[in-house]
Amino acid sequence: MLPITPKRLHRLRDAFTLIELLVVIAIIGILVGVLLPAVQAAREAARRMQCSNNMKQIGLAVHNYHGAFRSIPTTSTGPDTSGSSCGSGFYSWLAMILPYVEQQNLHDSIDFDVALSDHCNYSFSSDYLDYSIAPSHPNAEAARTLVGTYLCPSDPAGALQLHEDGEQLAPGNYAANVGWPMRSHWPGHDQPLERQNGVFGLHNPSQPGSWQVRDIKFRDITDGLSNTAAVAERKISAATIVDTWWGGRTVSPETDENMQSFCGSSISARSLEKWVPYCGSVTHGDPSYIEKHGHSWISGWTFAANTYMHVMPIGERNCHVYGGEGLGNNLVTPGSYHTGGVHVLMADGSVGFRSESIDLQLWWAMGSANGGEANGQLE
Repeated sequence: MLPITPKRLHRLRDAFTLIELLVVIAIIGILVGVLLPAVQAAREAARRMQCSNNMKQIGLAVHNYHGAFRSIPTTSTGPDTSGSSCGSGFYSWLAMILPYVEQQNLHDSIDFDVALSDHCNYSFSSDYLDYSIAPSHPNAEAARTLVGTYLCPSDPAGALQLHEDGEQLAPGNYAANVGWPMRSHWPGHDQPLERQNGVFGLHNPSQPGSWQVRDIKFRDITDGLSNTAAVAERKISAATIVDTWWGGRTVSPETDENMQSFCGSSISARSLEKWVPYCGSVTHGDPSYIEKHGHSWISGWTFAANTYMHVMPIGERNCHVYGGEGLGNNLVTPGSYHTGGVHVLMADGSVGFRSESIDLQLWWAMGSANGGEANGQLE
């Protein structure tokens, strides 16, 4: 055995003991535990800022579109079948503003004379559930093109192109305000809404409805551009669909409530204050009405949900109205992955963050462009 000389002792002390290693690992673990939430918070703050900037760009694009065409872009909720063949239709307002979000080439690649659907046989309202864009469609390449400005980086589904049922579609996070549901009314009033009262118009070329307003101008927003919401965030649906024992399908109850759509009955006169408990009382979500929310920014199909309504509280459930499938009369509710609320683009182009706890009457008033409701002080 070699004697332990001062030189050899120095070499032995160069190594860590097991206890020292464990202490170092524990310290590193504590530092990671402390720093990781801060890093994640910083990343989310950056994503949230980018999301807000996207909406500012969209607001500028809408104003530029209005300057060029003297109206706010319209979403077509059905095809044009007035002639002997299937004409145009089913395009969203997002497709209309492409040139103003630096996507002129993408806009030019779209043949707007061809309906964005695999067929145009929509005789009844229920027919509008049978909708698809096949890879062979003339505008399929445009439909699967991701547009960064239309995606909020906080939504994990936005990082993926969606491949399902033979379709290849590019998602989007921003929906346009079309007001309140058809025949709804302000609490205490008894005059049902017969015409759209939102900011963005709707139009079904083959089955025009008197509730739809095709062309809306900024001058029509008599409640004030700074008081009226134009665009809000909406989650891309990642609803979990499960098969039932009786052979049907349903939405898993574990699915985020903001990614579920419940039956809101048929079109009927109902005050906004009654809509909320009515929609909230339904117990089973319907996958047919929710699974494609946000899955196609280009589409004007009602259940692509590129439009929304000011009814349910922010972040809560969606409700569909039987008979509203071809009209865009669908209670889509804004929601986001940000903590506590959503970004909302006002009609004047400003963007603000609206809390999930915003007063409901204020939220309803923000959705109406011309009702004269008192908005009070916006949060």
